[in-house]
Amino acid sequence: MPTTAETIREALVAARAGRGLVDPASLPVPASLSEGLAIQREVSRAAGLQDLGWKVAIAEDGTPIAGLMPGPWLAAGETYEGAPGAELRVEIELCLRLSRDVPLRPGQPYSRSELLACCDKAFLGIEIVESRLSDWFGKVPMPLWLTDAMGHGGYLIGQELEMAVLDQIAGLHCFIALNGATIYDQPAVHANGDPMAPFLAWANRREEGLGPLKAGQFVTTGSLCGGVLSPGKGEVLCRLSPLGELSFTLR
Repeated sequence: MPTTAETIREALVAARAGRGLVDPASLPVPASLSEGLAIQREVSRAAGLQDLGWKVAIAEDGTPIAGLMPGPWLAAGETYEGAPGAELRVEIELCLRLSRDVPLRPGQPYSRSELLACCDKAFLGIEIVESRLSDWFGKVPMPLWLTDAMGHGGYLIGQELEMAVLDQIAGLHCFIALNGATIYDQPAVHANGDPMAPFLAWANRREEGLGPLKAGQFVTTGSLCGGVLSPGKGEVLCRLSPLGELSFTLR
């Protein structure tokens, strides 16, 4: 009988290759967050994906978690191709680029300032959340959600920003429109307060897990608007006022 890891890995790799979806009810649930992360690593390797970036978060129990981001990295004006039938959500974020490796350092946790010193640039970023798991929103246990890299679909890199923006979330505003119709218009709010909190937690994790933080990788610090469901396809405008905006196409 296939193991939990084998069953999930085969289903997700096949879904990625065929641009299809998997019913989460048909899959076993990993026994722990660490097992979910380990299976995510297997899926990534089996699918031939590269470790080009990270989406980081903190689980409800305080455990640092992450999703590997292999791209596609898109620029303003480009098109994101969603899988048929997949739910697409849009997240306005702040993104950092690592300028040096951040090796695991047990017993000597990184400080916030040390971690920022390992980054050379900040950007306006937009994550497209597109899970291979169907009907997933609010219904998938976290260990299983981790196996699909927390639904990472693709990422858009926008304007370069001053690093100081990470200390200035208050006063920012998120706006998203689809084909000219407003679908989100609210002040920017980060789930952890400080957008560096999940990045810092992951950098200070106890085990390597998915792999090392390396120079050149991008790290997204988490959504400032939650996951905004796109009610359809077409032209998307995302604005993080007063810092900048980014337009792209969902197809």
